[in-house]
Amino acid sequence: MYYLELIQRFWQFNKENQVGSTAISMYLYLLKTSNDTNRYDFNISDVEISKQLGLTRKTVKSTKEKLRSLGLIQYQTKNGSPGSYRLILDYPLLITHSKASEKQRKGRETISPKTEQLEIPLQIVLPIQEAGENIPKIVNQNIKPQFLKVSSPISDDKRIPTIEEFIKYAQTLESYDSQLDFSIKEKYENWINNNWKNSSDRPITNWKSSLKSTLPFMKSATINTIPSIPNIKRTKFSID
Repeated sequence: MYYLELIQRFWQFNKENQVGSTAISMYLYLLKTSNDTNRYDFNISDVEISKQLGLTRKTVKSTKEKLRSLGLIQYQTKNGSPGSYRLILDYPLLITHSKASEKQRKGRETISPKTEQLEIPLQIVLPIQEAGENIPKIVNQNIKPQFLKVSSPISDDKRIPTIEEFIKYAQTLESYDSQLDFSIKEKYENWINNNWKNSSDRPITNWKSSLKSTLPFMKSATINTIPSIPNIKRTKFSID
């Protein structure tokens, strides 16, 4: 986990945007919790944050809304359960005041599926067929599934690297693994299809820095999807 890099990035972000002492304290505490659990997503209650930082529950609630409106974190709350937090890795270092005000307003609203930082590959969703129903499996044979087709005109923008440059740079990073090749290509196509914006819908001004910050999370997600090998006990036998 890039704990020190995320701290340095946050101080640079604060220099440009002045998030305030309470928000600084809470973000650094969340970052420490993330480092302790070795995960970018974790669960922690408002009561625990209030106890550790000496803040009221009301201040904790308003501060985490502010951090979300700035694009630094995402969270979900559920009555009776600890809050679910996720640290955003590729947030921009400079936010215009107009966008910040709009995010603060939206931060008070309920999280929609679009604001969650889970980037899911494009899939074709088929209806569930009930047993006994005579429904044809193929509705239109001319329809062919496509996977993340890049059709955005911004792919001709000179500020945006080619897919070859994107992958070549990823291979120079310390956290690169050959198993990530598919995920790296998918990340590139997602950004292209989103008009070169990250999952928070913000323009990517430094794609190398964004890729470097995102790669460890991609690696962690890939490792968690690999099934474990079952432990097979050898049978003891004797020979007469």
